[in-house]
Parts: sequence; structure tokens; C-alpha cells
Amino acid sequence: MKRVILAAACGLFAAGTCAAQNMDFSSADFTRQLTVLPIAAQAAAAKTQVSAPVKYKAARYVQVSGYVSLNGNGFMPTNGGFTSVTLNGWGTFRDSTGKVTSNNTYLNVNASMWVYPNQHVFQSVHPNVYVQFYKDGKLIGSTSMNGSISVSGWPGSSSFFSLSGSGYLSGSIYVQDEE
Repeated sequence: MKRVILAAACGLFAAGTCAAQNMDFSSADFTRQLTVLPIAAQAAAAKTQVSAPVKYKAARYVQVSGYVSLNGNGFMPTNGGFTSVTLNGWGTFRDSTGKVTSNNTYLNVNASMWVYPNQHVFQSVHPNVYVQFYKDGKLIGSTSMNGSISVSGWPGSSSFFSLSGSGYLSGSIYVQDEE
């Protein structure tokens, strides 16, 4: 067994010596002689091209806001008490440039309060509505618009009364710029 291993080691040494004799150490192509790639790998390495750099669009958050008017009717319990009123309205929201804008958006807000005959009612409501936004006619996404709107009214001696008020809602949306 030792003789087989010794014979294999001597054979490898002789083959390495023979290969070294065939190399031209003074040649400029000496490194190519050391690193021999298969032909397919050499062709692929020669055809590799550098791709163009990837272009990214700049993006930023844009503040959007709009004016909203709310109106609603309610019924006062006999001799006054706690009640709820549904307030409805419309609003259009946009950024400071007017390029990012929403369509006319419907708002529906519930307000709960105590009301008494012949006493002024003043209530702050906090709408939270999701609005779709467009830029140059293309949908860019939706965001939540919120704020505080004060509504007021004057219930008379009847059980029916009206509330109305107006204010601003605001939010922000992520917008990509043109190239």
C-alpha cells in the first residue's frame, strides 16, 4: 500500500515538472497560462457589459388641506337631554401648488351632545376621512384627512334643531416627482 502511494506522489511530481517545463516564464501572457478558464467562461467574461445606472425618482411628503362645511339636523329629547346628530358635507383638498388634488369628497360625521330647549349648542367634531388624491389626472394614492370642526345651533322650543359649521381638514401624502 505504501508503494502505491509513493508511486502516485512521484507521478504527480513528474507531471508538475513536465508542465512547468512547457511554460514560458518570460512571456507577458504568463498569468493567462496559470489561470486557464473554460472557453465558454472566457466568452461570457468577454461579453459582460456594464449596465446603465439605475435612475430613481425623487419623492417627498406633501401637505394637503381643504375647507369643509358640515350641516345636520337632530331631535332634542323632551325637556332636553343627550342626543346624536349626523353631520354631512363636501370638501376638496389640495396641496399648496394645486397640482395634487382630490375630487369632491363626501363627509359623514356623527356628533353626540347634550341639548336643552332655548340653549345654544356648540360642539367640536373630529372628522377622519380617507381621501383619494390625483396628480396630473393620475391616481397617486389615498391618505387620512383629519382636524377639528366646530358646529353650533340654537334649539328652540320644538324638538327639531339644526347644526352647522366649517373648518379645515389636513393630512400628508407621499408623492413621487417627475423625472
